[in-house]
Amino acid sequence: MSERAYRHAPRVLVVEDDTRLLFAIGEALTDAGYETATVADGHAATQKVHAFSPDVILLDLKMPFMGGDEFLSWLKQSGLKIPVVLSTNEDEVEASEVGAELKLSKPFTLEKLLEAVAAALNRSPASADGNH
Repeated sequence: MSERAYRHAPRVLVVEDDTRLLFAIGEALTDAGYETATVADGHAATQKVHAFSPDVILLDLKMPFMGGDEFLSWLKQSGLKIPVVLSTNEDEVEASEVGAELKLSKPFTLEKLLEAVAAALNRSPASADGNH
């Protein structure tokens, strides 16, 4: 039974249009034991959500093609219950205002990143039913 509960390392989808930051975050999360996927815009994220089945999403607010706020609207309309950590340098934006669980203010440290992802995973519906 416990093997089924831990069928995979927690999956984090990183959505960030700054390529250097995208790869640095992806590498740091992989090094920390997470399975990661990275995309550079919200439109690509809509496709990756279905293919990758993330347990948590780290989402940049300001992106080309489909911004973070539009992606969050899409996620809500799709009925998927995936916790989102909003990554932004916009001080006035609150995570709950746009439909995210947590806000990670840029620039952030690796420690803050890992804390935010762990906190979001603890809020995940999958962690409540033991599907992590």
